[in-house]
Order: sequence, then structure tokens, then C-alpha cells
Amino acid sequence: MKKLLFVLALTLLSVVSYAQTKFVRTTELTIGVKQNDKIEWYPSSKESMLIKIDDNVMVIYSKVPQTLRVITYDGQYDNGVKRWYCSDDKGLNCYLYISKPDSVTQKITVGLEYNDMAYYYTGYQE
Repeated sequence: MKKLLFVLALTLLSVVSYAQTKFVRTTELTIGVKQNDKIEWYPSSKESMLIKIDDNVMVIYSKVPQTLRVITYDGQYDNGVKRWYCSDDKGLNCYLYISKPDSVTQKITVGLEYNDMAYYYTGYQE
């Protein structure tokens, strides 16, 4: 019985630690316009905002908060970038990309790619 309780406790702890909320404080925003499978990037601007990342929902606390709901998790690339297919407040679908922290600068990149636009936020995990 003690062994069963111990295994159950470890299972619950692993689930709780996996489902933690992450916060990213942005320092920069880069916007791109997509045309013919190419992206024309505009100069980056300094932007400080909070991004809250949960397992099923991401909220960008900009002047007008934006909520994205995860439809499917598409996996992780070899470089550590993870990708999700999401739907935003307006019902538009997009891909959400989140990089792992850079080994030198510890910066994280959070990207949103729609059919016609791309938004890439750079910042630090809080």
C-alpha cells in the first residue's frame, strides 16, 4: 500500500511540474508581412510586455490583450524550437513557435505566424 501511494505521489508531482505556467518579458518585437512564401521584415522595435504561456492557452498582454488557444502541438525541431497550431480571439488560426533559451544570452523567441503576417517577440523568461 505504501508503495502504491509513493508511486501515485510521484506521478502527481511529475504532472504538476510539467503543467507549470511560464512567463516571458519581451524586449523586442519584429513584424513581417508574408507574400508568395517570403517574409518582408520591418525593423525591430523595443517592446516590453508580458507573455503568459500555459499548456493550452497563451496570453500576450499588449495594449489589447490577445489570447491564443492551442489546437494541436506539432512537436519540436532539432534546434529546440517547439511549434503549436493555435486559434486567436478573432478565430484566425496561426502557428506559435517558442525557442529554448539561448545558451549565451538566455533570450527566448516567441513567434506567431499567420497566413499574411508574422510577429516575433524576443525576451527573457521570468
